[in-house]
Amino acid sequence: MVTAAFCSNPAEAELLRSLLEENGIDAFVLDDSFGGAIRLQVASDQAAEAKRIIEEAEKALGDEAQSAPEA
Repeated sequence: MVTAAFCSNPAEAELLRSLLEENGIDAFVLDDSFGGAIRLQVASDQAAEAKRIIEEAEKALGDEAQSAPEA
């Protein structure tokens, strides 16, 4: 298993885990209960694809935030 992403909170980790699983990648959330980083783990042979999917999702969210009208 390798770390595909570090997450800042459990909700982000679960969202990314769900996204990866929807794309056929088994993912596991490892939460350091002592305040450390939350890691999203995948099989090493699926790491490149998982990282690509995560990067695309982050880019899409960034594009949405930039195009949203300001209040």
